[in-house]
Amino acid sequence: MSDAARPTRGAPRLTRRGFLAFAGTSAALSALAGLRPGAAAAGGAAATAGARFFAEREREILTLVVERLVDTGEPGAPSVRETGTVATLDALCAGLDPALSRPLPTLMRLVEWGPLVFDFTFTRFSRMSPEQRDASLRAWMTSRLALRRKAFFALRNLAFLGWWSQPETWRLIGYAGPLLGPGSEA
Repeated sequence: MSDAARPTRGAPRLTRRGFLAFAGTSAALSALAGLRPGAAAAGGAAATAGARFFAEREREILTLVVERLVDTGEPGAPSVRETGTVATLDALCAGLDPALSRPLPTLMRLVEWGPLVFDFTFTRFSRMSPEQRDASLRAWMTSRLALRRKAFFALRNLAFLGWWSQPETWRLIGYAGPLLGPGSEA
């Protein structure tokens, strides 16, 4: 084996799991980057085509979930409803492979009825107080059911992807925006 082909000590090894995680993240970021910034704020690419990925009720549940997951506690932070977060997620999901995105509307309904089904709390997610919603989402995150935990982390990743892609949220982490504006040649 040549020295060039021999792994160096301390260098990270590429594993199958690491490669798949990288590929999945890259695909999600590529899909998000393919959205026009103005289209997300105006209702997303799916809305401009006359159709949305999520039904109106599912969009409301998604909004409530994202609000709880991205709550920064910062007094000047924009609300989820003041940004294009949900429209961006709607357009992103509409552009994904249907095999990947098909379960998401069902997941929204499961989150809505989850307190009754899983926690024996006689109310729906949308009728809970913010503290109760946090407890419900925490139950998803720490559930004994692996599928329920995976669903929570999928929702969390989707929420973070949509939220932090919004220009209104960038100042919260000290990001001033891209160096080159839209239409600039690299």
